[in-house]
Amino acid sequence: MRRILYYSLVCLLWVSVDSCKDDVASQPPTPTFTVDRTSGLYNSTEFTFTIDQVGSNAVSLLPYGTEQLNTAGILVPASSFTNGKATVKVVYTQVGTFNAVVVANNHTGDGLSVKNTVSAPTAITITSNRTGVSDFAFIDSKKNVISTKTVIDTVAHTVVVTVPYGTDVTALTSQMTISDFATSDLPATTSYSSPKDFTVTAKNGSSTQKWTVTVNVTPVETDHSFKSAAGTLTSKGAASGRDIPGYVDNTGHVIILYDTVGMGVPTSYYDSVALHLPLNNSFGYAKIGTHKIGDKYLVNLTSDQTVTAVAQDSSRVDYKLGFRKAPTVTVSFNDLNPVVSGSNDASFVVSLNVLKGTTIAALKPTLDFGTATIGQIMIDKGASPAINFNAGDTVDFSKPVTFIVPITDGGVTYNVKYTVTLTVK
Repeated sequence: MRRILYYSLVCLLWVSVDSCKDDVASQPPTPTFTVDRTSGLYNSTEFTFTIDQVGSNAVSLLPYGTEQLNTAGILVPASSFTNGKATVKVVYTQVGTFNAVVVANNHTGDGLSVKNTVSAPTAITITSNRTGVSDFAFIDSKKNVISTKTVIDTVAHTVVVTVPYGTDVTALTSQMTISDFATSDLPATTSYSSPKDFTVTAKNGSSTQKWTVTVNVTPVETDHSFKSAAGTLTSKGAASGRDIPGYVDNTGHVIILYDTVGMGVPTSYYDSVALHLPLNNSFGYAKIGTHKIGDKYLVNLTSDQTVTAVAQDSSRVDYKLGFRKAPTVTVSFNDLNPVVSGSNDASFVVSLNVLKGTTIAALKPTLDFGTATIGQIMIDKGASPAINFNAGDTVDFSKPVTFIVPITDGGVTYNVKYTVTLTVK
């Protein structure tokens, strides 16, 4: 096995080895070949080599010549020859000038004696005419990317790069990816206060392409709105770690976190709530007093607080932040026999079972919020606009239904979502 492996390696590298034994391989005839062209493009042009058959144990094509024995050597099996000719197609993946040759090989049965004969070489010149740009960005002194968006138009040969507000465009450092082996005359650091032209020159030296870079500076953000509101109870006790929902009114500048009434959680538990309050803007921030709010910022909600949203342009808007005990809703289906009724759990879900055979696609629910002050109830339709719900309306409960209920409490109005789920059993 070792001898076979050794012989295989010897054949691949075309190294002559003489054995001390009497069994010596004969020198094979000199091989010959032709090629349909002697120049072409990197990774593009297909070359057709026509190799003449000679009496030998093996014939191989070395497209890159004997200088690169380990690169893309191609064994030409005897079965490839027809009428004494075999064709091999090659696409070069390197640029340069290569002396392609064909090698004929004879060896003894034990592989200890190998004789090679190399053909006359044919010079093949490979170059590239590619002048593309595939990636472009601006970086800081630590090579961190500071640009936020790049659009490359390979037809118009333009590059449009977006950078954050406040970026000094008079001395930007770029990094880009261009076609293999091509060069660019764009300075590493230069001014982009106006569109900047540069030229990419292909490896062949004659193919060039002018590109234009335009830098757009993101306008200063003036948005003070919040995406959402939520919190997590952190005070010690049975409810610690429980997530509570929230409501944001970006027009009235009110943020309310709410929990359920009668779930056994005293108000004192809300003296340490981990607040999750993401802004809609990317460069602004929110603060309570002098403290900036990070994710899961702890806040005391036993009384109302003031949250200030600061935009990138330093303008600010105050929001009232508070906690409210949302009312429990009792949902009844009085038209069913027997009547089905139930209240929401801590997750504001009402889960009810109805008898098998009940048609739940058209039921009239009754929603009772006790003494709470409520506004116009809506039904959440997901991607579609919400629709009004009024007493006596028929609702399809074949899927869970979410009611949006405006609650007025302590001088503010906030929306609570209650979901009703019916299961036929």
